[in-house]
Amino acid sequence: MYNFQTVLIADRSAHPERSNATLERVIEVLENVLGADFATHRDNLTRLTANLPLRQAVNAEQAGKISTYLSEQPFHPDQIFAIYQQLSYAEISTAEAIDLHREYKIPVSRLEDDLIPVKGEGSWVMDSKGRWYLDMDSNYSATNMGMNNPEIATGLFNQANLIISMKEDRVQIARSRFLKEIHQMMPSGLTQFYWQNSGGEAVDKSLKIAKAYTGTTQVIAFKEGFHGRTHGAVAVTWNEKYRKPFGLHNLDWVQFAEFNNIDDVKRIMDKTGAKIVILEMVQGEEAGNRPATQKFVDALWELVHSRGGVIIDDEVQAGFGRTALKEGDWFACMSYGVVPDLMAIGKAFGGGYPVTAVVTNKEISAAMKPGFDGSTFGGNPMAMTAALIATRQHRDRNITKNVIERSKQIFEGLEALRRKHPVMKEIQGRGLMFGFSVGSNANVVKLQDELRNEHIKVSLATAEWLRFLPLTIISKGEVAFYLQALDKALSKIN
Repeated sequence: MYNFQTVLIADRSAHPERSNATLERVIEVLENVLGADFATHRDNLTRLTANLPLRQAVNAEQAGKISTYLSEQPFHPDQIFAIYQQLSYAEISTAEAIDLHREYKIPVSRLEDDLIPVKGEGSWVMDSKGRWYLDMDSNYSATNMGMNNPEIATGLFNQANLIISMKEDRVQIARSRFLKEIHQMMPSGLTQFYWQNSGGEAVDKSLKIAKAYTGTTQVIAFKEGFHGRTHGAVAVTWNEKYRKPFGLHNLDWVQFAEFNNIDDVKRIMDKTGAKIVILEMVQGEEAGNRPATQKFVDALWELVHSRGGVIIDDEVQAGFGRTALKEGDWFACMSYGVVPDLMAIGKAFGGGYPVTAVVTNKEISAAMKPGFDGSTFGGNPMAMTAALIATRQHRDRNITKNVIERSKQIFEGLEALRRKHPVMKEIQGRGLMFGFSVGSNANVVKLQDELRNEHIKVSLATAEWLRFLPLTIISKGEVAFYLQALDKALSKIN
């Protein structure tokens, strides 16, 4: 028998993060589980709690009455379990959660309120209404090792009970553990780390280090490239709508070249004398997951290095096996057979916990001196614990092998669907970073809605392109489920 009192009243010793449940959440859960049969129960619970305001948390007496009432109902055991489970995952209603975000969140991004995830398991998320979805976004590639991660949870709990934070320049054990193991995953020569908290920060610091090393300020970035939201990262991001509000759209130190066009890079280098180039090996957010060609990468490395320049490889999204073509391709540059001078890494780095880094070689790192930069939280013990566990999991589970196998399954499936559904146009990508065009943004929105109806969570899109970043642990069966759901969804668009 489930004790509903335990999920209605917050036990601060066991769950200091929770509050008491609201009556609105209790009523919502009953509707989720019972469907049309919930109306009578809503009226009875309202009466039992003396017309308690819906969004006011219940007290112990009210919770006792609700618990007794629920326990006396002739619910099916599956219904009892579902009610208990949903209340244990969230004590705030879906509507209230949405309203709180709309009222208090600065609108720096479009609010996604179509579903409210409350629980993850592997490649799946459960929403606040008890429905499960296959997640094909992986939080922009941050939760590659699972939408929940019990091993990371245990490691973070253990570390938080020792030391929860420590400034970047202090020697610490958690970071030492990480440093003993990480080098086996890195491209040759990239041994020097500077830890940050977000991808944009890692890009910013990469630019600073490159400028310090080269003694120059001119930077070449690429059209349709995207590097983050911080000031420096936005400055080297192509889409003017991200730069113009902050006066970053006419900078004299940033020039944008055509992607996969070495002649355009050479033209700008000749004109400006630029010695710093930053790129994504697979252009994500602004280009629908478009990979660089091998010919372009080879020519770029030869050109830039022949002129004494440096290349910054932004692998925040593409790294940690996502774009592997052969086993051991932990970063996209490895699958292209090149080593960048600086590399920004993140997202999957901490298994969902915020940790990123700039990685470079000893020669370039020597250009940075004490006082040139700093970070209160960079490489803190919690971040290093998460990074150690996540990177171990990548190796232990041989993630690059799974990426190669699932990528082959996906691209073959997409090609078959393209032949069947005329609305599906060009397909592009590398590894488990892929996308396809459906002709218009209106079709994108329709397809996302239809996929949601088929229990597929996907919210990434660029104009007429749908972008997909499934968890790198996705299974053969889950890929088959995705392709079947996509087939049904495309049929609705046709």
